[in-house]
Amino acid sequence: MDKNYHSHAQYLPMHIGAGLTISGGHWTVSADYNYVDWSRNTSDYTSMKYENQHKLNLGAIYLTEPRKARSTELMAGIGVSNSYINLKEGKMYYLEGNVGISFPLRESFLSLGATWRQQVNQRDNLMQESRFSLNLNLTFGEKLIRFKLK
Repeated sequence: MDKNYHSHAQYLPMHIGAGLTISGGHWTVSADYNYVDWSRNTSDYTSMKYENQHKLNLGAIYLTEPRKARSTELMAGIGVSNSYINLKEGKMYYLEGNVGISFPLRESFLSLGATWRQQVNQRDNLMQESRFSLNLNLTFGEKLIRFKLK
């Protein structure tokens, strides 16, 4: 790392978020908004500054058998946000989408998912990012055993 690099994250950013979830039958739909105030921080680089970040996410879950305690879930979501870093007076934005499935496996859940993220910039000379990832998750459950002491 360059010994002359100094970025001052002097303040912990203020975070405000709100969300709404509606659930009924097979479907659960949710939306959330997050605001993070990064603008009070400074950088020694004149070409870089911090700015406030806004994030908006929308998602849905479909339960295949909502009357069962353990049901297979199909999930999808989209999101948009801006970067908290502004380089060379250029704004950077992110678009993200994901899909997944989670199904019961004995006392646990196995989840598979895919996420796509694309950075969209105002100018071509700013850094670009495009990412695709696959996720595998195993959540272990507990089976409670009840017994009586004699």
